[in-house]
Amino acid sequence: MRFLLFLSLCLTLIGCGGGSGSIPPGTNPNRTFQLRDLQRADIRINGQTFRVWVMDTDAKRREGMMHLTDAEVQADEGMLFVFPDARTRSFFMRNTLIPLDIAYIGADRRILNIRQLQPRDETSVPSDGPAQYALEVKQNTFGRLGIQSGMTVEIPTGVQARD
Repeated sequence: MRFLLFLSLCLTLIGCGGGSGSIPPGTNPNRTFQLRDLQRADIRINGQTFRVWVMDTDAKRREGMMHLTDAEVQADEGMLFVFPDARTRSFFMRNTLIPLDIAYIGADRRILNIRQLQPRDETSVPSDGPAQYALEVKQNTFGRLGIQSGMTVEIPTGVQARD
């Protein structure tokens, strides 16, 4: 009986009990930074426009695409990780549920390298040189669109690291 009372209290406190305390539509309960609350920007590569979520702080970059489902990310959407400086970067897929392509981008806004990442794989995947940006999109997007290393990424000037 105590357990049921405790469970009921916990569900009410975290908003899982229904009614006015319910989780709002479009909310991913596993995420700290909800997609709807993140800055958005349009970037262009090889004539293709991507609508991206801007990950411009350490905390946002740490969470990245974690816990997102396939339905939450459209084919023309992605996540742009913006760093305060260019250096060798490395990403892995802890708690990431969908397969991704990652493009590491230098300070000159040229793609250094592109790699494919598998869900939940914690193997570190490094950039091929100093990267100031990283762009994650659904897997096979870059190949399908003919996007490759050496291409320039058009990033709005207002998109910059905030830390």
